Amino acid sequence: MDFPHDAFNAALTSDERTLVGRLGTPEAIQSFLADEVRYNFEPGGATARGPVEVLRRREAHCFEGAIFAAALLWRQGIDPQLVLLEAPQDFDHNLIIYTHQGKVGCISQSRHAKLRGKPAVFDSVRDLALAYYPDYTSDWTHDPNEITLRGFSQPIDLRRYGTGWVTAPEVWDIYYTFIEGVPLEKLFPESEADRTYYYPEEHLRE
Repeated sequence: MDFPHDAFNAALTSDERTLVGRLGTPEAIQSFLADEVRYNFEPGGATARGPVEVLRRREAHCFEGAIFAAALLWRQGIDPQLVLLEAPQDFDHNLIIYTHQGKVGCISQSRHAKLRGKPAVFDSVRDLALAYYPDYTSDWTHDPNEITLRGFSQPIDLRRYGTGWVTAPEVWDIYYTFIEGVPLEKLFPESEADRTYYYPEEHLRE
């Protein structure tokens, strides 16, 4: 499935197309999210904005930043692959992964600088997830000694949702369903039988 270049370009203003043209590498996308996109704390209620809305508003929370990054990487010919970092007693985190010269990196939006994207220096998605572990402290208790990250998902190819999400103002269908049925892997399983698990069903619609 190809990126919908015509529809995406038609949804943008001339200035927005110029800006997107400058975001031609994973590093440029990450810098844009970190430096020019405010974190969306959802003061008016929950949101799930699509890529064009993120670009236009210059505001995104973790999931919205991921969707934006996925669209721009796909535009460059890089498969839009999302990995969820799962923390049962904390906020989860969304990474958009890519590979460069056989190494794995990612782009992400976060209110915490240490949880933003990482360069492509990791041998595997597991190694990338482990790199987040020491800095994944609780946003619920604000205890700097409480590390909450439990595991990570297999990469989720967002092309399974077709192409409409690239220009959609909201992407609730992805938000509510992308992790359904996707295996997750614990970072520190007690045994091989304990390694794989699935996202808690009671939290899927939160």
